[in-house]
Amino acid sequence: MNKRILTAGALLLALSSFAYGQTSTRDFLHRNPQFFSSTGTPYYCNDTTDTPAPEGFVPFHVDHIARHGSRTHDSKTLVPNLYKTLNRADSLSMLTSQGKLLKSQIDSIYHRMNHRWGDLTPLGAQQHRDMARRMYNRFRPAFTPQDGRVNLIAQSTTVPRSMASMAAFVAEMRGYTPEADFSMDPSNGYDNTLRPFNSKDYKQYLAKGSWKSVLKEYQTRHTPTRLIEQTFKKGWEELIPNPVTFMTHLYALAMILPNTDYDIDLFPWFTEDEKYDLWSVNNLSQYLRKANYPDGQGLPVAIAKPLLADMLATSQAAVDGNGIEANLRFAHGENTIPLLALLGIENAAVAESDPEKVADCWQDFKYNPMATNIQWILYRNPAGRVLVKVLFNEQEVKLPIASGHAPYYDWEAFKAYCADRMESFPDVAPALP
Repeated sequence: MNKRILTAGALLLALSSFAYGQTSTRDFLHRNPQFFSSTGTPYYCNDTTDTPAPEGFVPFHVDHIARHGSRTHDSKTLVPNLYKTLNRADSLSMLTSQGKLLKSQIDSIYHRMNHRWGDLTPLGAQQHRDMARRMYNRFRPAFTPQDGRVNLIAQSTTVPRSMASMAAFVAEMRGYTPEADFSMDPSNGYDNTLRPFNSKDYKQYLAKGSWKSVLKEYQTRHTPTRLIEQTFKKGWEELIPNPVTFMTHLYALAMILPNTDYDIDLFPWFTEDEKYDLWSVNNLSQYLRKANYPDGQGLPVAIAKPLLADMLATSQAAVDGNGIEANLRFAHGENTIPLLALLGIENAAVAESDPEKVADCWQDFKYNPMATNIQWILYRNPAGRVLVKVLFNEQEVKLPIASGHAPYYDWEAFKAYCADRMESFPDVAPALP
């Protein structure tokens, strides 16, 4: 775990050079193989140096939304099916010597992960504790108001990994603010904002959208089968009727293992080109379903509108003096990917119709590693003027808003910018009736 944390600075440097177009996605991944984990990439962050706020401005409120931290694989069938396939092949003497080695690893993974599908791992809890520590240290005045009363509201979905992420964050923050009044509330009542992917409009898109055929054709072109032929003897077709599914599932498991303490690495089974191809398949799937794919007509992004509206409302309430120092939300990647696009942060809203070009303009490891977060901090001066600074994965971002001191923006100008962004995407049915 410490090794992962210590390399965070190096990872951010690598991403910085990548963001400025200094290398292709393929070259970047070969030089930085940590990111082959796609949306399973463990959270990377380093303590940052903030741009000084304009003179007289002091932080007084934080609004925050985070994906849950590192987890085990969330499918109840993926790992069991790999386990059953390899054990069935072994019982029929259809495994090569390499296949027996792979079976041994899958056996170990299955027995450790069984009945813990999608659970937050120790690394995932640590990510949120560290995030809370950095938030407190960076914006301490917001958590030490002059009246001495600190009120923090935390909300989450009812999915265990999101609730556990909230608990880890709040436990850490409580250590710095022992007198604070904390409200921790996991509830299905927040589904409009924290589970907007339950919208009937969005479910219709997932079930019948044109993206499905686009992804299937791309998968067929970019899914290698060499590994199957290396691990199974002749006749494997009867055991594995769908080699594309087998390979994508095996790669999906490889992606998630860096988030565990199992000390098992499946990536060495794949060649460099195979890793890139299989990563690109997962990346395309994320983009088509959750980002600004043109055929989606803005629907996958629009589901984040209730969340953005809620964050604006809780911040405005703080501006108006409700005495809440932080509104903290813990949810899923289906929240953070659309919200980044809706806010227009770092090219997250790019629209690309050609599936062969998506990997070079939109990368899931950038927009949705574990514990991805968007937060903004409100600052006020003695005259009562309010500024806002937006962070993506705890790094300052600049927005296309006129300002003499970016990344700090006038609160009213930021609200107007958000209203314009929301107006540019369609309305969708709410998750809750």
